[in-house]
Amino acid sequence: MLRSLYYRLSPKQRLLLRKVVYAPIDLFRKRHELEPPKGYVYTGPGNYIEIGEIFFGYFKAYGNIQPDSRILDIGSGIGRMAIPFTEFLNENGTYKGFDVVAQGVDWCTANITSKYPNFTFKFTPLKNDLYNLNTNAEAKDFTFPYDNSSFDFAFLTSVFTHMMPADVLHYLGEIYRVLDTKKICLATFFILDETSRKHMSSSKMNFKVDRQTYALMDEKVKEANVAFDKDYIFAQFEAKGFQIVNYFPGTWSGRTENTLSYQDIIVLKKN
Repeated sequence: MLRSLYYRLSPKQRLLLRKVVYAPIDLFRKRHELEPPKGYVYTGPGNYIEIGEIFFGYFKAYGNIQPDSRILDIGSGIGRMAIPFTEFLNENGTYKGFDVVAQGVDWCTANITSKYPNFTFKFTPLKNDLYNLNTNAEAKDFTFPYDNSSFDFAFLTSVFTHMMPADVLHYLGEIYRVLDTKKICLATFFILDETSRKHMSSSKMNFKVDRQTYALMDEKVKEANVAFDKDYIFAQFEAKGFQIVNYFPGTWSGRTENTLSYQDIIVLKKN
């Protein structure tokens, strides 16, 4: 019920609500020097620093990242995934991120780029039901502002979970273009297979609006949460030229066996 009410607010109203709700906590809370106020964090619940460190562990384990790697953060949010890289990349490494929410990009530029000039963040105003309604530009028409084969590792955390199929397919093509040969992309999804479909009826993450190849939780705010049929999306990965290296189901649906994180994690390699 609360989730549904929250989604009825505009993106601007949601950002304002978070600032108001968390203002008393942020007034007294001690935080990491590169951690934003809690009221500014619009990219999901949980411990900001801890989640970034957990995912950095996945990046090291499955992304073949090195101190001089060229990193692309697609949907860089408010820097949660960037923080661990500040202590990992050397002066030859680069970290580039882009996001559809100006608040996150502005904060990252002011607080991360100012200290680490090899970290840069770009605002890309694209329409999204959850995050940005101030433009008609669509993700399916967006060309990443980077040259071909210019990255060693790309990742998307909780990005494809907020995108419609046409946008996802276009992004996969762009990721393939900007990744160097044999390099890795790690992405999180909500994947619908026999197990997750069976479990999710008793979970708060219940994708009731079934569109066969994908499903929604809320038809009025479509991009609030989007899940993809496993057979469909895996075929799209291969059609775009990727090899599926690893698939780690998440706990979001209520499944408990062979899980790694809350969302499903998929590791792709550019052929």
